[in-house]
Amino acid sequence: MSAASPTNFLLGSEDRLFQPNLRLRVGEHVVDVGALRLMTRPDYPRLTRKAIAVLLQLVRDRGNTVTREQLLDRVWANRVTTPDVLTQAIKELRRAFADDTKPSRYIETIPKVGYRLLADVAVLDPASGTLGVRTLPRQAGNDPYLEADVSPLIVTPAAVPARPQRYWPWLMLAGIAALVAAFVLRSAPSTMHSAWHVGDVRLLTSDPGSEDRPHVSPDGTRVAYSKVDPQSHRARIMLRAIGKTQSQQWTSSADANEDTPVWSPDGSSIVFERVADNSCELVIAPNLGGETSVAGRCQNPLTNYYDWLPDGSALITAERSEQSKGHLALVQWDLASGTKKSLDYPHAGEDEDLNAHYSPDGRWLAFRRGLAPYSDIWVVGADGKNPRQLTHLRASIRGYTWSRDSSALILASNHEGRFGLYAVDLKDAAMQSLQISPAEFPDAARHDDTVVYEIPRIQYKLTELKLGSQAEAPHALAPSTGSETQPTFSPVGDRIVFVSDRSGAQQLWLYDGANNATTALTDFREALLSNPSWSADGAKVLLTVRKPNQAQLVEIDLASRRQRVLSRPGDDVHSGHYGPVPDSVLLTLGVPGKDNQLLLVEHVSSAQEQRRLLDTGLWYSTFDVTTQRLFYSRSTRMGVFARTISGSGEQSPETLVAADIMDSWRVVEGRIWYLTRSQAVSKTIELRERDPLDGSERTLARIAGDMPDTVFSVAPTRDRITYVSLGSEDTDIGAFRMTRTGVSSY
Repeated sequence: MSAASPTNFLLGSEDRLFQPNLRLRVGEHVVDVGALRLMTRPDYPRLTRKAIAVLLQLVRDRGNTVTREQLLDRVWANRVTTPDVLTQAIKELRRAFADDTKPSRYIETIPKVGYRLLADVAVLDPASGTLGVRTLPRQAGNDPYLEADVSPLIVTPAAVPARPQRYWPWLMLAGIAALVAAFVLRSAPSTMHSAWHVGDVRLLTSDPGSEDRPHVSPDGTRVAYSKVDPQSHRARIMLRAIGKTQSQQWTSSADANEDTPVWSPDGSSIVFERVADNSCELVIAPNLGGETSVAGRCQNPLTNYYDWLPDGSALITAERSEQSKGHLALVQWDLASGTKKSLDYPHAGEDEDLNAHYSPDGRWLAFRRGLAPYSDIWVVGADGKNPRQLTHLRASIRGYTWSRDSSALILASNHEGRFGLYAVDLKDAAMQSLQISPAEFPDAARHDDTVVYEIPRIQYKLTELKLGSQAEAPHALAPSTGSETQPTFSPVGDRIVFVSDRSGAQQLWLYDGANNATTALTDFREALLSNPSWSADGAKVLLTVRKPNQAQLVEIDLASRRQRVLSRPGDDVHSGHYGPVPDSVLLTLGVPGKDNQLLLVEHVSSAQEQRRLLDTGLWYSTFDVTTQRLFYSRSTRMGVFARTISGSGEQSPETLVAADIMDSWRVVEGRIWYLTRSQAVSKTIELRERDPLDGSERTLARIAGDMPDTVFSVAPTRDRITYVSLGSEDTDIGAFRMTRTGVSSY
């Protein structure tokens, strides 16, 4: 993108920067000024009002230098401040536009003078509802990629030739998206004879705060969801008519959070979850309000998914029981008597089944097998016979729903990089991307083509907590306007690697605590990064890189930034850790239709490479140098296990941690450190240590509030940990209409 000539530009007789519902195209991005949003990056946090105000001032003088003094006077008028506030606003805009190249493509710094906007600018017509390039991921709002009805904001004098609109980046992206889509569809299990058409993509809510877990009424006219009440600071059930802008809150004085509403098949009632510090119950209420009734107590809220039977007489959920040997299995919950009975369907003793939904026609029952993040959808007849695995994703599935005609499932999965919506045909398991992303927890109306879903807008931040005599309040590390996850301490020195989207796309970053410096280690595009793991000398990092139809284990040399792929073509890599001997890794692979495998790979990525299967069905594993033992948790059994690499001497979970902690534990000099909800202090997470030799435990620290992710890392000095805390949350609800098209070449 070339710089503009320093020429005065005209706004015309009316300053269009003050029109209502203003949306600006700035370079390759679309900014919703009123909502403080980048519509081309819908999962990016809201911009601050001051950053938007600075942007507008730069737009007014596009191509010319605006001095720092002018910007401070216009944006921070009559306020006592420092020049740093302007510097931070410029940094915020550059991060939002992913303007990390040199020279800058968007905002140029004029040393000791000010700033100049370089990017092309146009006002988007707010009356337009056209969604431009349909092959790109759709965003609720209808015009993030608008190509028609674009009115020029800048009128260029005749002496300066007008430059054409730069549409080629969008067309190029469209072509890439089309190629990726074609590749995905060619790899589908079989031919799909009809495709799904998505239209009328729109935003239902955009209120401050988060609107969560939407559920649409059977006739598609209303949506129920949960939202935190600012007075009680508790989540409450909200109702909103689709197409209306006002919501109705159900009156409730319960000292508990009420969320996850689900309409009954006839639309007369709503069941929802009421969760207090030490209790969980399901409550049923008439859809127009009135007397509520408690269906009964539920088990663990983290795995408490539920839905109605087709006739509305009972609920279906999943619970752990003596009959299921402590594993999650499907149960029916009769509302008249309050009794529960196990569902009669084929399942193995160690299966973890949950999140069941009957099809609208009552013929099928779908459920999720496997706890996050490695799940798949299974389908069984309503009579409990002929179960079959419908998907083979081995990925996170954040919600799914049946299509109106019971012919397909609509699910949210991140198997292609980030969470988006997909339709899976019931007959032949063919999968079609609906090109809606980011999106989670879809729900389809039973008698209408309307589908609602969550638009996740959550920011996570790195947090450090000191332990022992130096204990103090948690504090942020490497702050940014992006979202950070998976921090991992180096075993040597004071460095942390973490995954962040602060540059616009997920990358692996390095934070050096010695000099408080943060640098990017990778430059991936459209990839999901996970499970960073250090070498023992702190010189290299392993990283799982997942792209459409590909998941690799990549090794990064920190000194040279060189990358080396250690996995083989066709490997479905879940994670990798350095092994017990030099030039070896412990590699966890997904296997379609089977439990994942843990392999010991020696002489990795060489002609002498050898692979040995150590175990199957493992969730998280690590090799402890101190004890020379392999520690791991299983995807189908609770607890942390330990054994030698050769397989001898496995310890049962009863001697370690008998809790559903999955991957929120670490091995520290032979002891298990893990995070769990405190039983003694309300709204508190405890960091605990357990000695596997004698079973003794002690509390190391308490962290106030809930944690969005209980994964943590321990410093090599053992005097502090780093984890992820919630920075901001502003999830909205979107909707679209989904119909079958004619015969397709899929």
